[in-house]
Amino acid sequence: MSGAGSAMRHGPALLALAWVMLPLAWFLPLWLMALGGAALLGRGWLARRAGRLPSRWLLLPLLMLSIGGAWLQLGTLIGREGGVALLVLLTAFKAYETATPRDWRVLLALGFFLAAMPLLFNQSPLMAAWLVAALLLLTWATAMLAGGLPRGSWRSAAQALLLSLPIMLVLFVMMPRLPEPLWSMPRQQPVASSGLGEDMEPGSISKLILNREPAFSAVFDGPPPRQDQLYWRVMLLDAFDGRRWRRAAEERGSPLAVTGGRELAYSLTLRADQGRLPALEMPLGAAPGSHLESGGLLRQDRSQDDLARYPLVSMVDARVTEPLSAGRRGFYLQLPPGNARSRALAWQLRQRGGGESGFVREALQYLRLGGFRYTLQPPLLGEQPVDAFLFGARQGFCEHYASAFAFLARAAGMPARVVIGYQGGEYNPLGRFWLVRSSDAHAWVEVWLADQRQWLRVDPTSVVSPNRLEQGAEQSLPALRGADGAGAALPPQWLRRWRQQWQAADFAWQQWVVGYDAARQRGLFRRLGLGDDVDGGSVVRGLIIGMALALLPLAWWWRRRPRLPPLAEGWMRLRQRVAQRGVAVSPALGPIELLKAAQGLPREDFARLQRLVKEYVELRYRQQQADAGRERRWLRQARRWK
Repeated sequence: MSGAGSAMRHGPALLALAWVMLPLAWFLPLWLMALGGAALLGRGWLARRAGRLPSRWLLLPLLMLSIGGAWLQLGTLIGREGGVALLVLLTAFKAYETATPRDWRVLLALGFFLAAMPLLFNQSPLMAAWLVAALLLLTWATAMLAGGLPRGSWRSAAQALLLSLPIMLVLFVMMPRLPEPLWSMPRQQPVASSGLGEDMEPGSISKLILNREPAFSAVFDGPPPRQDQLYWRVMLLDAFDGRRWRRAAEERGSPLAVTGGRELAYSLTLRADQGRLPALEMPLGAAPGSHLESGGLLRQDRSQDDLARYPLVSMVDARVTEPLSAGRRGFYLQLPPGNARSRALAWQLRQRGGGESGFVREALQYLRLGGFRYTLQPPLLGEQPVDAFLFGARQGFCEHYASAFAFLARAAGMPARVVIGYQGGEYNPLGRFWLVRSSDAHAWVEVWLADQRQWLRVDPTSVVSPNRLEQGAEQSLPALRGADGAGAALPPQWLRRWRQQWQAADFAWQQWVVGYDAARQRGLFRRLGLGDDVDGGSVVRGLIIGMALALLPLAWWWRRRPRLPPLAEGWMRLRQRVAQRGVAVSPALGPIELLKAAQGLPREDFARLQRLVKEYVELRYRQQQADAGRERRWLRQARRWK
């Protein structure tokens, strides 16, 4: 085949493979993806010039060297990163072994398999749209390889994908699902998280306020609580070194007793942050795949970072009682030396309040009326951070207020600890879910009331900036709303609605496609009346009914498809078969020109082609009256010629 003919047939295949590989550049080493792209570009250059393919003795050492480089950088050739990297290299080097149409078909088959690999790294709707475009390109390249024309091949590829879509949907819904998502493949290394850290010091949470990445989404079975009641507990910090709060290493605590409040059922969809799961206070039990730790914290049973759904039940505004031994009481009162002015202030507030509840009231009043300001850019606090904050700077973010209040409570003789997690969220009325972002990270305090034997939640930030609880951090901080703090308070209405529509679509995608696991499949089977469980009988019934419906569009297309006369169809197929043998065939070639172009074929094949062309000329141009039976027999012979 000439260089121009080879480029026309094989160029689409190389273009489709390049499109398939492109998104992997975000997840694999850049040099490896650059090598794959250069290999495809070089193969396209050879196809255009009809150049000679390199020897396998040259390709094999280069392939082994590339595989060795991938192994040295990734540390493995299995799992997600290693396996996909190996597949990319094998596909790129396979392009230099494509000497026959069969080789090109094998290369495209690898492309169809490689097209699904980006979904192992990212399962967003945008990546799914990229996959659809990749499948369209690969199908078009397959049609071009079979001898089709560019415009007709595009139409054939689009029709094939549209007709196969109902079948794919039936198989996706009906085939038994795994207990966890398909995307749960072993990682080369733990995925870095942009969520909460293991401790808290001034500035640790305020760094997250600029991060708009979603942390999790929540759906409530009934009416949700108010936004100012949405306190999502993640960690308890109970050891203070004068500047930094952390959680003590040893486990401790007794079972919690939860009384009163309102029972609230909801489900969370998230990738757990280092095994930590948020929960409204106070959870009554653990969701499947998780367990409760001391203090009412929710944790995963095993470490993973896959998207999962956790159904939970919590008691909102409940009374949480817990026995507190003398040893644990002393632990929750520990403070390092220093911050003398804050210690003196704590006792003044305790004496003024006349008791534990009075101290809480007086301490909050001190913050409310003391000229404190909620800001992302507080000044540095020095060696005595609590004194510097309460008596000097009086500016800070939620971690400053939580740390100072917990210090004051302990200095006043009341056990206290810091809680970090998330507060509030953004409600999407279209999807009817709450979206909680990293920017909703928050810190508050729990103090022990001995007379009531319960932990009391106290949020000192709420008295300094009430808008933080009612409207969220973004609307309560001028630095995030524009220079003047007013003009850019909210985006335009059309932009907010567009953003909500996109969030709702993404939420539905995550719930019903990415998160379509065994539990969701059982629920869908029950709603469809296929049975209470996913077993052989229910799957077979679903497949029979689903396939009967999915094949209706295909049957309609089969009946309505344009039918060519036997001679025209046979001549088109014959030209396609000749082109597949490496002969340059243009649409303008007639029977005699086709035979001249195909003289390089093996003798027996050329002789059969010559007889078919001779009979075609006789049937097409010489016979006086059409013979339908003879024309159909010639069509069958033309189809069998290879």
